[in-house]
Amino acid sequence: MKNYLSSICRGLVLITLGGIFLLINFGALSWGVWLNVIDLWPLILILAGVALFFNRRIPFSAVVLVFLLVLLGFSLTFGDRHWSNLRGFSESKVAGGAVPIEVQLPNGVKRADIDLNLGGSRVELKALPENEGGQYLAKGSYEWEGLLSSEPPKFSSRITGDNARLTLDSQKHLSPGGRNNLNVSLSDKVNYSFNINSGAINGDLDFSSMRLDRLDLNTGASKFSLRFGDNGLTSRVKINCAASDLVLVVPENVGLRVHFSGVVSNTNFMGSGLIFDNKDWASPNYNQAKTKIDLDISTAAGSVRLERPQSVTH
Repeated sequence: MKNYLSSICRGLVLITLGGIFLLINFGALSWGVWLNVIDLWPLILILAGVALFFNRRIPFSAVVLVFLLVLLGFSLTFGDRHWSNLRGFSESKVAGGAVPIEVQLPNGVKRADIDLNLGGSRVELKALPENEGGQYLAKGSYEWEGLLSSEPPKFSSRITGDNARLTLDSQKHLSPGGRNNLNVSLSDKVNYSFNINSGAINGDLDFSSMRLDRLDLNTGASKFSLRFGDNGLTSRVKINCAASDLVLVVPENVGLRVHFSGVVSNTNFMGSGLIFDNKDWASPNYNQAKTKIDLDISTAAGSVRLERPQSVTH
């Protein structure tokens, strides 16, 4: 009986969460609904005590469901005063600026590690033009807005032997409205490993003219595209995201293998010629291809669309 009740409650928790996100999307609630937990947190202790009183016969999912329903009712009744206060404070205390990104490419550098720690940002990443790729490792800027009381974004670069490390850290400033923009171009002369952590991403990450070894991307609900090239390498890509809209652009000559964990609501993989084999999707040419992309995608829910244009070798 307890397992049956727990199963029902878990389903109702997902329905309630979906309802809250729909109300946020349609403007009936703001993201400040979650700040109302500040007022309601003692209810968690009360519900936990009730569960113990009944000798744990009440499943944890039922406790979560009751709390979410109370949170929803409270927010619809009393609004989002914490969010309003925060927005009012931020609008009167906003600073901003642009962090320049310009790094020369020393002789002998063969690899670069790129660490991007971002809040919600629009990201445009691509290769430098041919006439600049041998002179610069990176060129661009990060435009940001944040509170006067917070730390501004920091960009740093370090060259050690044949390896470079570039770091952009912007997570220590609060960005009202997510009005942050990263626009950076990178040399196509070195091999790259990317580690990207972002609250959300909207934009285009174009690796089609770059030598990508590894990409680790952790983000929230996002809408972005990833473009890969036919460069003779095996690129290992790991994506961990919330509900997102993702477009993958992989040339037809490139071998592609995709492993999913979590929930993907919509894909066009079967129509794109991929074959489902042992829990993975793979292109028929995967084993023979000179260039390979190994993708591991973990998502709470979302859409993944694949495009397979004709190859352009770099």
